[in-house]
Amino acid sequence: VVLGSEGRGEQLLKTDQDNALLARDDPPPAALEEAAQRFHDALARIGYPPCPGGVMVTNPAWRQSLAGYRATMRGWIDGSDREGPMHLAIFLDAAPVAGDARLLDELRARLEAALRALDAFLARFVAAVEQFDEGGGWWTRLIARRDDAPLDLKKAAIFPIVHGVRALALQYRVRALGTAQRVDALVAAGRLDAALGRDVVDALHFLLQLRLDVQLREHALGHAPTNEVQPGRLGTLERDRLHDCLGIVRRFRAFLRQHYRLSSL
Repeated sequence: VVLGSEGRGEQLLKTDQDNALLARDDPPPAALEEAAQRFHDALARIGYPPCPGGVMVTNPAWRQSLAGYRATMRGWIDGSDREGPMHLAIFLDAAPVAGDARLLDELRARLEAALRALDAFLARFVAAVEQFDEGGGWWTRLIARRDDAPLDLKKAAIFPIVHGVRALALQYRVRALGTAQRVDALVAAGRLDAALGRDVVDALHFLLQLRLDVQLREHALGHAPTNEVQPGRLGTLERDRLHDCLGIVRRFRAFLRQHYRLSSL
């Protein structure tokens, strides 16, 4: 399976490797390790560098049998694994690319069953949307039009949308992987207001396009692409749209705070 933005179908520029392997039973460890290494090396040769966080088939934690993953997932949920919520978020975006996709379906069904009635866990899970919040600092700076400090599009806006929608999809058992598709399913099921859902998707599409434009310009200059944009270098229309998008992110965060009662954590 592929993970992260690849799994969601939202990767624009080629990034590092994010993948995992699910096995029905426990295969011979040596053979599995060798196959994983060959796969990793082949991706590296065509330009996919290793994942800095080790989320790859070369990491034993991401190449397990179904039984192994079930035990690992219990740790993600019960708090015994401190990185559990992050690992769960990564797994929720998994998309099968080869082999028996029913293995992934089986794991997802088990995960959903284990999470029933665990409202406290869901609240802790979604609380990551507050991780990079500056109390409206970025949004306020754009209004003032005075501060030209770099703005991290991923931290300030893209991640809160993607992760907030991912949490709602987990809660309501939406199996879609793309953020826009998840929003459509949530709206159709009456779990998300249609106007907010439309605005969130529009904001995400603009933010992804803006990030791609900035990264392509950096690439053309021979610089390593980043997620940062300098608002002062944007045209008036782009800057105004960015301001509007950050306002939508603020509204979506407010909805998540109320929906999951994050103030009680």
